[in-house]
Amino acid sequence: MNRKEFIQTSGLGLAALLLAPGAFAAQAPASRRQPARRPVDITDKEVVVIGSGYGGSVAALRLCEQGVPVTLLEMGLDWAKSGEKFSTMISPGPSAAWLKTRTIAPFFNVFPLKKFTGALDRLDFEHIKIWLGRGVGGGSLVNGGMAVTPRPDYFREIFPDLDADKFYGHYFPLANRELGANTASEDFLDSCEFYKFNRVGEAEAVKAGFRTVRVPNVYDFGYMEKEYRNEVPRSALAGEVIYGNNHGKLSLDKTYLKKAAATGRLEILAQHRVNHIRQQPDKSYLLDVSVIDTQGEEVAHKTIRTPKLVLAAGTMGSLELLLKSRSLTGLPVDAQVGQQWGNNGNFMTGRNFVQAFSGGTGYRQSTIPVGGIDNWTDPEHPFFTEIAPLPMGMNVATSLYLMVNRLKKHGQVAYDAPRRGLRLDWDASHTAHMRANAKYFLKTMNKANGGTRAHLLFHNGFGADICYHPLGGIVLGKATDKIGRLNGHQHLYVLDGSLIPGTIGVNPFVTITAIAEYCLEHIIREDFS
Repeated sequence: MNRKEFIQTSGLGLAALLLAPGAFAAQAPASRRQPARRPVDITDKEVVVIGSGYGGSVAALRLCEQGVPVTLLEMGLDWAKSGEKFSTMISPGPSAAWLKTRTIAPFFNVFPLKKFTGALDRLDFEHIKIWLGRGVGGGSLVNGGMAVTPRPDYFREIFPDLDADKFYGHYFPLANRELGANTASEDFLDSCEFYKFNRVGEAEAVKAGFRTVRVPNVYDFGYMEKEYRNEVPRSALAGEVIYGNNHGKLSLDKTYLKKAAATGRLEILAQHRVNHIRQQPDKSYLLDVSVIDTQGEEVAHKTIRTPKLVLAAGTMGSLELLLKSRSLTGLPVDAQVGQQWGNNGNFMTGRNFVQAFSGGTGYRQSTIPVGGIDNWTDPEHPFFTEIAPLPMGMNVATSLYLMVNRLKKHGQVAYDAPRRGLRLDWDASHTAHMRANAKYFLKTMNKANGGTRAHLLFHNGFGADICYHPLGGIVLGKATDKIGRLNGHQHLYVLDGSLIPGTIGVNPFVTITAIAEYCLEHIIREDFS
C-alpha cells in the first residue's frame, strides 16, 4: 500500500468510525443484548394499537379524544426522538434501509450501509418486491405524499356496501383536512427549476393525447417555497423522500399522532416488535413483544394483555401477525384472511432521452410529485400514472412513471411455518394486463415526443415486480364485519390497507385514512360508549 492509498483507507475508516451511531458508546454485554427468554410479568393495557401508520394513527387520536388511554406499539424508531436524521437519496445513511447492508431503492443500489433499523424496508418474494415504512408514522415517513382521492365510480365498484355519498361528503374531506393535504401554486410550479421534470412530463403527455391532473400532497408547499428562496432548511429540494423527510412533510407524527399525544392519553412504545398474539379464555389478548435495539436484536421481552386490540401493522404486517398467530398459538382466524390481496395495480416504467437535446428533465428535481396522467376512462387501457421525480443529481433526460392499474386477478397470502414467513401467490399472470398498459403508454409517448424505453432503470424497461401499495387480505365486510371487527372476535379490530380488496385506483393512503375514520366512528359508538 502506497502513502496515498494508506491515507485514503485510514481516512475512510476513521470517517466510518466517527459517523457510526453510538461510535463511542460502551458496548452492552452479550447477555444484555440477547437475554435468555424467561417468564415475564404481564402488563395490562386498556387498548393496544399495533402499528403507527394511517389506520393506527386514526385509532390513537379518536380513542384518546374519547378519554380512552391508548398504548401504541411500533416496531421502528421514534425518529423525532432518536437524534437520527433522514438521509438523501444520493447520499444514503442509517435511515436508508431496515437492517440491510446495502440500499434497497427500486434501482441503482450501489451504496453499502451499516446494519440499522432504518425507515425503509423491502420484502422480497419470487415475483414481487414490496416497500414498507418503519418508524413512528409508518408509511407516511417514506412515501411521496400524493394525497389522491379515488374516483367515486371506482370506489363504489370496490366497496358497493359502503355509503359513497357519506364518504365523499364527510370521510374523505375529513381525512384530507387532518392529513394536511394541499396543492402547490401554479405560479411556483411554472417558475421553480426543481419542477422542470413535471413540466416536461405534463407537456409531453398532452402532446401524446393524454389528460393531466394536478395532484394534492401532504408536503407543505408553503414550506417548499421558502426552501426555494433559501429561507429554511431544504428537504424535498435537497433530495429527501423515500428515506424520510427532515422538514416540510406532514407525516403522521406531525398530524394525527401529534394531536393524539396532546391529549395526554397516548403512550407510544417504539422499537417494540409484536411476535405473536394469543387469545385468552376470557377473550382478552396476550401479546408476545420483543424490545429491540438499532441492530434488530432483542434487548428485553414483554408480555402485554389487553381486552381490546387494534391491528394496524400495515397490510403485510397485519397479515403476518394473524396468520403466524393462528399457526403458533391457535388464534381464531377466519378462512377469508389472506384472500383478495393485490398490488394496487402498481407498475413502474420510464423513458430515456426525454428532450435530450433541448434541456432534458432538469439537473435538480424536487422529490415531491405534483402531476398525474389520468387515463382511467379509456375502456381498453385504463390507468392512472404519477409523473415521478428522479433526483439523481444530474440531468439524466429520463422520465419515471408509477402506474396504477385495475386489478384483474387477486393474489393470496399464506403463512409458511417451516420458513417462518409469508408465502405470496403472485406471478406474471397477475401483471400481464399492466404490462400491456405500460407498453401502450410508452409507445404513445415516444411516438409523439421521441425517446426510448428506460432499459437502464428496469429490466426491459418494465418494473413489474415493484409494489409500493400492498392492499387486501383482510377485506372489509369479508374477513371482518362492516366496521373492521375481525370475524370471530368482538374486540379485535383491523384498520389498515388490508381492508381494501387489492386495488383502489390511486395512491391509497387517503382512502385508508377515510376508511379508518369511518370504522372508528362506529367502533367508538358501539364498543366504547
